[in-house]
Amino acid sequence: MLSADKQAFHDEKDAVLVTGLEVSRHIAVDDCGARHQGRNGYVTQIGNELFGWFSSTPSKSRINFLELLHAGQIAHQVTGAALAYMREQGLAASLCDKLQTLTTIGVPDVWQQHLAASKINGERQVRIAAEGALIGSLLEKGLNPGLVIPSDGAGQFAVLLHALCWILAERFIHKLIPVNEL
Repeated sequence: MLSADKQAFHDEKDAVLVTGLEVSRHIAVDDCGARHQGRNGYVTQIGNELFGWFSSTPSKSRINFLELLHAGQIAHQVTGAALAYMREQGLAASLCDKLQTLTTIGVPDVWQQHLAASKINGERQVRIAAEGALIGSLLEKGLNPGLVIPSDGAGQFAVLLHALCWILAERFIHKLIPVNEL
């Protein structure tokens, strides 16, 4: 039952994430290592008091997180918000200009081909362009630009309004060095 004909379950899981993101002003996120069939991977949790959503992936990058927020419908779209993100991350203005004419691309291979055709091929350049275009697409789909994302401070979750979770902040108390007996 769990290993065959499971697309309906994946569709339902993705619908939970879409609805959860639509009705939420904040989401908590975290990921942890998960080994499966002899390979290292990661489980990412997204949710709040209204919903919980989990996904297993081989990566825990910012691109992976942004793709997960797309709930199975990954698209790249260069919008004003996408270009602003790219500029904030230090992508050269000439490269941003090359991307400005891009429309929505819903196939990751086509996105990679467009970047290559635009002579955007450095690892850092490709990463920043992809992150920006994924954010642009999410916002065009209706993701709340004021969505607060508390986490344990992991860089892959530092998008939109990122915050350090006060519960997880306790981890850092153990690193404090006292200066007196009290």
